[in-house]
Amino acid sequence: MDLQQMRYAVALAETRNFTRAAERCSVVQSSLSHRIAGLERELGVKLFARSSRRVEPTSAGEAFLAAARECLAAADRAAVDAAEAAGVVRGRLAVGVIVTTAAVDVPELLQRYRARHPDVRVVLRSERSDRLVAAIRDGDLDIAFLGLPEDEPPSGVRTLVLDRDRHVLVVPAGHRLAGAGRVTLREIAGETFVDFVAGTPARAQSDRAFAAAGLAR
Repeated sequence: MDLQQMRYAVALAETRNFTRAAERCSVVQSSLSHRIAGLERELGVKLFARSSRRVEPTSAGEAFLAAARECLAAADRAAVDAAEAAGVVRGRLAVGVIVTTAAVDVPELLQRYRARHPDVRVVLRSERSDRLVAAIRDGDLDIAFLGLPEDEPPSGVRTLVLDRDRHVLVVPAGHRLAGAGRVTLREIAGETFVDFVAGTPARAQSDRAFAAAGLAR
């Protein structure tokens, strides 16, 4: 058993999918599957229950993952401590982003960071805002760029407002409201929307605006 196998197992548990876990670990899927299978043989237990649609940790897997995360965190701390003693910045920076991040040029920012700290391993994770907040609380992420209602800051984490976005309405050129400079929520309440999935933070902002106006979508 080695640290890389532990990282693969943790990635698989968090993504519930071999393909996404392999992408996160920057390896081919067959290699990750082979290492996970080898780990299970070595331990003599099944760590994951596999189906055609999803992968779930077994009870033995949950117990292993808790210890594996502790081992990985300890290994990261050991590397950082040794590097700091030698005057080198080293370690792991886990960054979360939403796919619609616009306030920050994340690729350019990470490029500059890597140029300044080449010995830091940067891990990027794309997810919806509420799940990124939960990952920060759990210690799985160090920082995240996300979008949330400003009047509802998340608890248990520190936040900094980088920018404010305004919601705009986009309609086809032939739509009845195409030439309008401004429209009210009442005018569009009955329209069929292409929108974020219900229950996501981005969708909640527009849903809350309609509800505050006494309108149903």
